[in-house]
Amino acid sequence: MKNTRILALCLSGLLALSAQSCLKSYVEYFDESSAERLSTYLNDLDQMLGSEQYGWRMEYFVGNEDGDFGGINLALKFDSEKGEVTAMSEEDETAAYTSHYVLTTDSGPVLSFDTHNPILHKYGTASSEYYEGRGGDYQFFIIGYDKDKKVVNLKGKRNGKFCTMYPISEPIADFNAKMYNYNHNFYVSSFDGFIDGKKVTGDIDVNNRQFTAYEMEEYGKDDQGNPKYDIAETKTVPYIITEKGLHFYEPLEIFDKTFEEFDFNFDMTQTDTLFTNTANSVTLKGHIPEDWLPYEFFEGNWTLTYSTSSRMNLTLVPEGDKQSYRIKGISSQFDLMANYNVRTGRIELLAQYCRKPDTDDVVWSDDSERYYVRLCAWQNGSYLTFNTSVGMEAVLKTTMGADGKIDMEATLARPTFNWVDNGGSKSIKTDSFLLYLYDTDDSADSPYAGQPSGINFTGGSTMLPDLKTLVKR
Repeated sequence: MKNTRILALCLSGLLALSAQSCLKSYVEYFDESSAERLSTYLNDLDQMLGSEQYGWRMEYFVGNEDGDFGGINLALKFDSEKGEVTAMSEEDETAAYTSHYVLTTDSGPVLSFDTHNPILHKYGTASSEYYEGRGGDYQFFIIGYDKDKKVVNLKGKRNGKFCTMYPISEPIADFNAKMYNYNHNFYVSSFDGFIDGKKVTGDIDVNNRQFTAYEMEEYGKDDQGNPKYDIAETKTVPYIITEKGLHFYEPLEIFDKTFEEFDFNFDMTQTDTLFTNTANSVTLKGHIPEDWLPYEFFEGNWTLTYSTSSRMNLTLVPEGDKQSYRIKGISSQFDLMANYNVRTGRIELLAQYCRKPDTDDVVWSDDSERYYVRLCAWQNGSYLTFNTSVGMEAVLKTTMGADGKIDMEATLARPTFNWVDNGGSKSIKTDSFLLYLYDTDDSADSPYAGQPSGINFTGGSTMLPDLKTLVKR
């Protein structure tokens, strides 16, 4: 490949790094005894990274034996003189963190983000929920780079996932905000269509970014003469969102046709959206969840039921970001936040800080700035967690029509939602919540400091056991 450096390396033997994904078109070999050539190789790459005016988009794929989590767009701006990189992620619209990076060697050339960065280390750092992390990497073998095409191919040292970097044509904040909007406005849950006259259906796991296609096989006719189908083959592949649609981590083969991507319109004002693949002249129809509800629906007055026969009147006040509501009435001493999940069209109650009424200030116990009050997700009679991704979601109780589909008019005559675990934890099935103190003193034996005294929910308890329903008033 023109202007691509191909180096060979002798250790005591030969180390080979092979790229088998279709996203990566070549492999580089390095001769460690040729230190000068390797140094030149890394210096050239460093200059290439730092010379891009706006920075780079990184297709960052994560996952381990617990499962794939698909691809995340990272926006990176390198300062090669300072050895610093500023990182943003499509998972957060505005957060940006600067840390150091280094180009070094470790059984081959390596790009290492060697100081902690909350974005670059998020999926590779162990936590109480994922003791080996979530299959992310912050050290990457450099498989190769092409100065003409301006592409850098990487492979995670630990998870072995291939990641690719491309230049972007706008400041990283602008690019990241755009990808954030694409990501948060994509909530297609299923699709169907035909490929060469053969029926295909599928599911899209938007949380874990998995695209599943079912090759359907006709096995008869119904009473009206319509074909009846059964699943013959199931194909699943991780995806990443691009400015055009979905791009797959590896080729997806459906009915002997190979798909690397699908384009679609991000305008979700329509009930359905079309997935197109021009290379195969295929168009599929995508669908949003039947019970999906818009953000604006949840504003207003509600009744929360919990325990055996307990009730509490609440008001959900929009925060103005179309992502959250402030819950008023849950306590005279604090407010909580309800998240709106645009993918499911549902609201969630997650573990979080308790906030002073009408502010974002944290509630401290007894005016002490050592203990702050947290809402914990709780499995009644068992475990609790401070993990802010764990909690419950309110699922619409639906009425089915004669056609077997949800009758939304009847369903929304008096909207009722059932509280269910949101699947945010492998070890806890949340059915309740309670207030707990978090000890901020680093010398404390445990951050868990017991339940607060004098700070309660409406009704005088520190517990919300066995959440049941949320009913619109």
